[in-house]
Amino acid sequence: MGDHSGGLDSPPGPVELVILTFPGERVDPATVDVLRDVSGKGDVTLLDIVFVTREPNGDLQVVEFDQGSETYGFDDIDVSGKDLANDEDIAVIADVLDPGTSAALIVYERTWIRRLSEAIDRSSGEVALQVRIPAEVAGDALRAADSGPR
Repeated sequence: MGDHSGGLDSPPGPVELVILTFPGERVDPATVDVLRDVSGKGDVTLLDIVFVTREPNGDLQVVEFDQGSETYGFDDIDVSGKDLANDEDIAVIADVLDPGTSAALIVYERTWIRRLSEAIDRSSGEVALQVRIPAEVAGDALRAADSGPR
């Protein structure tokens, strides 16, 4: 996998933090496969991953990516290891994680946008506006457009 970081001279693309929860004490292998695919293609750069498990007895186990990637099936995924997740992020997970369930906290950069921005910049253009539309709002709008008159 190539280096998608773009160096210090290149501003990052949008960086997001997502928390994925799963029944049981492991991340779903199909989810790992998708992360492997999108990061391998350079669509996203994985900046940090933390695994959190609420054991059946209620104990919380927190494992940083570099300590548990093999255990959780992430051993062949490139993560830059920036340690961007903090104790507050873990506390959010701890508050919602039921016994016998797990979560993966993933911080990632939408690298494809950085590449697009760099190409626009080289052509003396600029990104004039960038708006994040929540998935629920976008889904509602798409469904409304699909059901409208043709």
